[in-house]
Amino acid sequence: MSTWIKGIGGYLPERVVTSEELEEMAGYKDHGVKLGLCKMLTGCASRHWAAKEELCSDIAARAGEIAMKEAGVEPQDVDAILFTSVTQDFVEPATANVVADKLNIRNGFAFDVKNACNAFLSGVDIADSFIATGKAETVLVVSGECLSKWTKLRYDSKEELIQRAPVALSVGDGGGAFLLQKSSDDQRGIHTSWFKTIPEIWNNNVIWGGGVAFPGDPDKMYVPGTTKALTDAAAEAPYTIPKVLAAAGWTKEDLDYIVPTQVAKWIVAHISKAMDMDLSKFVEIVKDCGNMGASNVPLAAYRAWQDGRLHEGSKILMVGGAVGANIGMMTAVL
Repeated sequence: MSTWIKGIGGYLPERVVTSEELEEMAGYKDHGVKLGLCKMLTGCASRHWAAKEELCSDIAARAGEIAMKEAGVEPQDVDAILFTSVTQDFVEPATANVVADKLNIRNGFAFDVKNACNAFLSGVDIADSFIATGKAETVLVVSGECLSKWTKLRYDSKEELIQRAPVALSVGDGGGAFLLQKSSDDQRGIHTSWFKTIPEIWNNNVIWGGGVAFPGDPDKMYVPGTTKALTDAAAEAPYTIPKVLAAAGWTKEDLDYIVPTQVAKWIVAHISKAMDMDLSKFVEIVKDCGNMGASNVPLAAYRAWQDGRLHEGSKILMVGGAVGANIGMMTAVL
């Protein structure tokens, strides 16, 4: 028995915002900073922004609907739905409940999974455990990010702008979804997973608002844009990936594609060089989507599924990195 990724879905809001537009909004010219820094440092030229009335649950539901359709699964067949994102509609109740309502899922249980940009892979791992232990046969894991609503566009100094804005402004909105189902085909589905937390740097890149530490403080609700968690995760990945592949009985030559988180182009380039793997083996969407938090991996997979790079039988490695700091990896055969 295995957990099969039976359907993949993705959704991007209509509005496209370029990096230079955002840099103008953030006051680059006022601080005497040349436009183009965001694209140069992260590789992000543009990203999608949600409409004013569009919420995380709307984006997640759109992606989930596509995944269910791809899998040929009806709402009444879903045993559980997990919402996995950095952003959410509100503190309580779980945004998963709202998504379930919008998708007319009435027979399943729903809850949120929080783990920064690694929330989606964490949710897929939980869903895999549910299926492996017989608690569910069909699980929908969704992500719906509205990071534009937490994007800081006011900077007090040139120093803060240069240090934080390029990464903070690279975020975008979008959603992704996997429909996971019990399968008797042991050759397909999720093979191995690995997660690690580096707790001593939890306070790097914290979104301070929204909790009890700073309740109701709008000045604390923004993406800070610091990078230590990213560099630590990038340094760890090339040494861990071979071990994760070995646990699946694979080598890097067996892989069809690596689907990494889309934080910055240089991270993918670093992993590619350290592992002596061609960049064409990596699914990258940061250029026109930016960093979409927990939606990075599923939306990249959806894009590659749509254009034919991924297909039934493809062997993939999904790689996530998140503040906290957290790293996650998962092998699967589609």
